Amino acid sequence: MEKRVLLAAVLSGVVVILWFSFFAPKPQPAPSGAEPVATAAAAAGAPASSPAGVPGAAGGTGSPAAPAGPVVPAEVGEDATPIAVAGDGWHGTVDPRGAVFSSLLVDGYKDDHGQPLDLVRAGVPGPLAIATAGAWNEALYKVERVADGVELRWSDGAGNWVEKKITAGKGRYAVGVEVRAGGTPARGGVVIASGIEKTLKVDQQGRFGAEGAVVRLNGKIEQILAAKLDGVRTLRGAIDFAGVEDQYFLLALLPNEPPVEVLVARLGTGATALPQTVIVGAGGVVSGTLYAGAKERNIMLGYGRGLADTLSFGIFSVVSIGFLAALRWIYGWVGNWGVAIIVLTAGIRILLFPLNHKSVVSMKRMQAVQPKMKAIQDRYKERAKKDPNVRNRMNQEVMQLYKDEGVNPMGGCLPMLVQLPILWALYSLFAYAIELRQAPFVFWIHDLAAKDPTYITPILMTASMVLQQRMAPQTGDPAQRRMFMLMPFIFGFMFMSFPAGLVLYWLVNNLFTIGQQLLTERMMAAKAAEQPK
Repeated sequence: MEKRVLLAAVLSGVVVILWFSFFAPKPQPAPSGAEPVATAAAAAGAPASSPAGVPGAAGGTGSPAAPAGPVVPAEVGEDATPIAVAGDGWHGTVDPRGAVFSSLLVDGYKDDHGQPLDLVRAGVPGPLAIATAGAWNEALYKVERVADGVELRWSDGAGNWVEKKITAGKGRYAVGVEVRAGGTPARGGVVIASGIEKTLKVDQQGRFGAEGAVVRLNGKIEQILAAKLDGVRTLRGAIDFAGVEDQYFLLALLPNEPPVEVLVARLGTGATALPQTVIVGAGGVVSGTLYAGAKERNIMLGYGRGLADTLSFGIFSVVSIGFLAALRWIYGWVGNWGVAIIVLTAGIRILLFPLNHKSVVSMKRMQAVQPKMKAIQDRYKERAKKDPNVRNRMNQEVMQLYKDEGVNPMGGCLPMLVQLPILWALYSLFAYAIELRQAPFVFWIHDLAAKDPTYITPILMTASMVLQQRMAPQTGDPAQRRMFMLMPFIFGFMFMSFPAGLVLYWLVNNLFTIGQQLLTERMMAAKAAEQPK
């Protein structure tokens, strides 16, 4: 029984690692053939239509009719100079041509080239573009500076008009936005994001998380990959926010008023498709707070409305969140995230020492009764294959042997199963916590969220696993032991592309396990020496 449970636990871990290594969504480069909203018009002479399948003007699914009202006189701008805007934790520029964000930079973060990190992709419709092709996305808007921001206006004098207001929002990474439109522009809604600029190279970011649309609908998070979209997806209901996310950053609008619907489309085709999120407001009005920043849990919690749920650590997220709080607290004392990982690992191993001690003791006892158990199995070997009754008698004798020797066949495996949620929680934490992104450790490790460029830590981790296995009590048949001896090399190969922080944790965890195993053996030897002979 112990061998089967142990084998199941090991194989379960291997399946999890393999899935993340080979089947988790990979970050995708920008599509070369993405067609911007403003240029996706229908044929000449036909009514303006929306791009990439987004319903907009004529024939748009679920789009509201253009609000009736007085015709606004023609109003256009004359100055194409980009407009600088800024708020708490962000700064950027607004292009008067189309009145869209041409850049949104997150303060304190750099891209993989060491430049300020920009969330807005080049060559695709920027945030606040109107999701219906027409002159309103190409014309110069009239610009007027207001307190903490800017107002932009355009109209053609024929019933089509757009007004946009951008201000510094209340809170970190908050951008106050308001878009009002009449005529055809009112039908298409407002683009919140057309993809999000990549924040790490593919080989650095590893295989955790993928860029996609994210919507909180009726209290539940909907995460949508563009490559899996077949046409346009329309979402209606109680919408708390909608936008686009990747592994570490989020660009999403928390609307002031319930929108009519959210439309999720794709730019480009196949695996390189980008997600585009559009919010359609009642009467052509879309307003609210645009969150443009890092997925920092404590900050997102302050916004409410489930925004922090975009930072998901999986089925054991409660445990991961607890470890993240502990990691942040330790970092406040040591000032180095790598050292904080080592200290956290040490604390976990100390807390788990009673379980590990029990596991090693149980495995030692199992090793001691192996010859007796094998003798029983050999005695029934031939007959047990043919006669179920004989096989039952053999199992009864084995269980009686366990009872006589005071051995629990599950004693070595149950502590391991208890630790699986902890291992999974840490695995997810090190993969998604932005605190480790571009965080240096020592010497050659300059980014704990990127792979070790020298592969030194994966090699050391593999060596520590080999040593740990050689020190462990040898149970099971030779074929199983040979299979287990291959595990360190399989893990080492997979961990070559994993974040250095995760590899560091696994290496330190193995070293503490070896130390605790030595301590357990000394304790057992001392106890045996005290017993009368």
